[in-house]
Amino acid sequence: MASKNLVVAVVVVVVVVAVVGALFATGMIGGGAQPPRQAKVVRIVSVKDSYIPPEGWKPGDPPVISDKYFNPSRVTLNVGDIVEYVNEDTTPHTFTTIRGKAPVSFDSGPVEPGKSFRYTFRTPGDYNIYCTLHPHKGVVITVQP
Repeated sequence: MASKNLVVAVVVVVVVVAVVGALFATGMIGGGAQPPRQAKVVRIVSVKDSYIPPEGWKPGDPPVISDKYFNPSRVTLNVGDIVEYVNEDTTPHTFTTIRGKAPVSFDSGPVEPGKSFRYTFRTPGDYNIYCTLHPHKGVVITVQP
C-alpha cells in the first residue's frame, strides 16, 4: 500500500511541475519572456534643392536643423532602430555624424540622387548629423535605451 501511495505522489508532483512550467512558458504567470521588439525604420530625406544654403549662412556656421534640408530634421528612436537616409535632391549628399557630437561616428560617403543609406543605431545618445558636401544642413537624432 505504501508503494502505491508513493507512485501516486510522484505522479501528482510530475503533473504539478508540468502544469506550472507550461504556465510560466506561456506567460500566464511570472510574466513570461517578451518577444523581441521589431526594429522601426525611419526614413529621412534630403529635400529637393536642399544643397542651397540659407541666406546669410556662411562656412563655419553650425548646420541648420530644418525640415527644409533633411526631412524630418528631428527624430527620436530606440536602440536597434534603423534610419534609412534617402537622397531626393539632384546632387550627392552625405549623412555624417559631426565629430564629437555623437556617441558613435559614421559617414555614408556620397549618396547619389535617388540612392539611400541605412544605419542601425545600437548606442543611445544624441547624434548631430550633417552633409559634409553641404554643411549648412543638419539633423538631430536622439536614441533612447
